[in-house]
Amino acid sequence: MTALTPVAGQLCAPRTYSHSRVQLFRFSAVSWNSHRIHYDAEYAALEGFPDVVVQSTLHGETLSRYALEWAGPGAALESVSWRNRATAVAGERLTWSATVRTVEPCDEGARVTLDVAVHKDDGVPCVTGHVGLTWRAARTSPSAGSSPAPATS
Repeated sequence: MTALTPVAGQLCAPRTYSHSRVQLFRFSAVSWNSHRIHYDAEYAALEGFPDVVVQSTLHGETLSRYALEWAGPGAALESVSWRNRATAVAGERLTWSATVRTVEPCDEGARVTLDVAVHKDDGVPCVTGHVGLTWRAARTSPSAGSSPAPATS
């Protein structure tokens, strides 16, 4: 996280990634999602998909993870909501992007809302949504008469 609080309209650096078949299989296992389209390529093909399908909950995890990475170690996730717009499959190149929608002061620093999206290479939106974060104010020095903040690693 930079020392400067973000401003409404600010673009976040995009992140390009893809999900592997192994990752989709593992995510199905840990999330108890037993639908075969998420881990069995032959079955996914029978259902009309070109490969195993990315789980909707994995999209939510990705939206949150990249927002937190963008914000830095002092940020905390408050909320995430999304809507799946198109199917994504294993190996497909996806790009996460976000724009700062709102920044509101709070006791912890600022509440930041991001408009987030995942797009396919052809520009089709796969997922759209919002992520809410608490952006912690940078500490430059303790206030006079107050105890210093505890050390963190």
